Amino acid sequence: MNLLSTLIFALIPIFVTIGLGYLAARHGIFNDQDSKKFVKLVLTFMLPLHVFGGLWGTSRQILVENVPLMGWLVLSMTVCYLVMILVYRFGFKNSRQLATLRAMSIANPSVPFIGSAVLPLLFSASNSAITIGICSLTVNIIMLPIAFDSLSSDHSAIKRLTDTFKKPLVIAAVLGFLLTLCGSQMPTQLTSTFDLLGKGAGGVAIFAAGIVLGTRHLSFDKTILTTVMMKNIVFPLVVLLIMMAAGVSHDLIRLVVIALAIPTATMPSTLAIQFNVNEKELASTQFWSTACSLITLSAFVLALA
Repeated sequence: MNLLSTLIFALIPIFVTIGLGYLAARHGIFNDQDSKKFVKLVLTFMLPLHVFGGLWGTSRQILVENVPLMGWLVLSMTVCYLVMILVYRFGFKNSRQLATLRAMSIANPSVPFIGSAVLPLLFSASNSAITIGICSLTVNIIMLPIAFDSLSSDHSAIKRLTDTFKKPLVIAAVLGFLLTLCGSQMPTQLTSTFDLLGKGAGGVAIFAAGIVLGTRHLSFDKTILTTVMMKNIVFPLVVLLIMMAAGVSHDLIRLVVIALAIPTATMPSTLAIQFNVNEKELASTQFWSTACSLITLSAFVLALA
């Protein structure tokens, strides 16, 4: 019962925020154009501040001491992302943009948001913090540059690459990571500088997704069902089987698999809104993945107890 109540209270803020965005759209307070402005605020200012502060605040020693954990998380998320891009792009003949966002919906768990509420109750504070940091690092250093490149309308590969590394979010992630690698760590006195605006990024992005659902209505179809099943069940299950076959310790398996079983993050729907790519589908996928995680995430936690 304690686990169930923990998950419920971790998910309530998401449903409330989506619901408020939905109601705001249905009552004409905000519209599609407003959701795009909110997302622009998130991607240009709020999230870069949050990402930079989080990465710079991570100790290099922590990364060095947790190489196995970092290896499994980075490898699992990156391989899943790249494989699913190829599957959607060439197997299902999706556009480059849609294939990338669907793949990100599967490979990108909402560890910084939902994980920050769930993981500390299951693991030590240090293990939870480094897991959140590694997942954020993987998304911002590896996944986002690929996503921005795919979402670019420019046909020149060099121009797409140049534009990608001009994005505030990518610049913030790379700079924060380099500072950490160099052994620099953010003074604690500067934490509020990045948190004041940065910590609201997740909430504003979820609110924008609610506006999209309010203007287009929540949907559920075979494509969304498949994506949700892949994210919530298949992806963490495959990693679980691989780690067991590799003889990895139970404690490490438990930490990695539960982190990957967390529902999909806000980034795919946020990018979908920004670049006008199947906004309704990606926002609905985020909603259903979160709703179903009450069962699927609980099942993984209990199975690995």
